[in-house]
Amino acid sequence: MIAFYSQTYLLTDDLYRLIVGSRMSERQFDDYLEFLHKWQWISYLFIPLALLLRICFTLICLKAGSFITERFTSVSFWKIALQAEIVFAVGAVAGLLYTEFFVDVETLEQLSINPFSLQVFVSDSVPKWSSYFFNTLNIFELSYILFLAYLITKESKKKFLPSLKFVTSTYLPGLALWMLLVSYLSVVFQP
Repeated sequence: MIAFYSQTYLLTDDLYRLIVGSRMSERQFDDYLEFLHKWQWISYLFIPLALLLRICFTLICLKAGSFITERFTSVSFWKIALQAEIVFAVGAVAGLLYTEFFVDVETLEQLSINPFSLQVFVSDSVPKWSSYFFNTLNIFELSYILFLAYLITKESKKKFLPSLKFVTSTYLPGLALWMLLVSYLSVVFQP
């Protein structure tokens, strides 16, 4: 739903014209828009795949840590990772609403910045390759960690602090490695 709204109301033909229209002739731009509209449906196929990869990432991080510290079943971690995704769904809706009502979108970079992240405060003073790192450090990532700890507390029937320690010792190193990988690829493939 959020992707459909973004592509329909935020990524309008006028925005595309503003971004790439000046570099193309009118005919080239019309062909470009026709191509975008024709193949736009393919982007919707990647949404379930991205969600599945995100859930599997959390599952792998938690499962790897459980080999060392605590024993949980894969099913309980799957359930926890699936339930915790609600935080990012709320974050996506909040970001969409913020963009819709408080941002006058003129570039694609404005759409790529999470309004609840550190990227908002440092966007002009840091190199482009670090934008993913600062975009990942946001309120909803912190909420996700706390909610994961809460769900593990509920599942294991232990106290919150040991569950939070478990999440920070399993999920955070995985997230740090992921951010390093994406930052490295940003440096390598940056135009």
